[in-house]
Amino acid sequence: MKSYLSLLAFATLVLSQTALNPNGNGNKCIDVKNGVFANGTAVQIYDCNRTPAQQWVASLGPTTIRLANTNFCLDSTTAAPPNGTPMRIWQCIDNIAAQQWNFTATPTGGRFTLGNQGICLDLRNAGDVTNGNVVQAWQCVGTTYDVWTN
Repeated sequence: MKSYLSLLAFATLVLSQTALNPNGNGNKCIDVKNGVFANGTAVQIYDCNRTPAQQWVASLGPTTIRLANTNFCLDSTTAAPPNGTPMRIWQCIDNIAAQQWNFTATPTGGRFTLGNQGICLDLRNAGDVTNGNVVQAWQCVGTTYDVWTN
């Protein structure tokens, strides 16, 4: 039942903008650093503040992770980034591998993987939620560091 509820909760991503929280921590959000909407701006973890820099749109299955009401997407710089590659925003480009994510539900939220690479959206330093910590690409290993909720 719990996995059904997490799947149902993430279904709202298809319809509306939402914050993305690390592993159920509703006080922390994926954030565009300093609210600067420009190619190459870093993405970090930060206290949730409901600003446009923390509102994302995605869907179940193959998806982009788009910054709501903009033409910027979460971007990994390359189709197969090495572990530790920081995430950034970049103008959304159709079918570019660095912006092609897949969302799958887990019992506690969901996991974003980059294409078919086995690379997850992850938090640096073992899931540290200190403001400014880097949101990065890392090989999927099934830890809570790569589980996201809304």
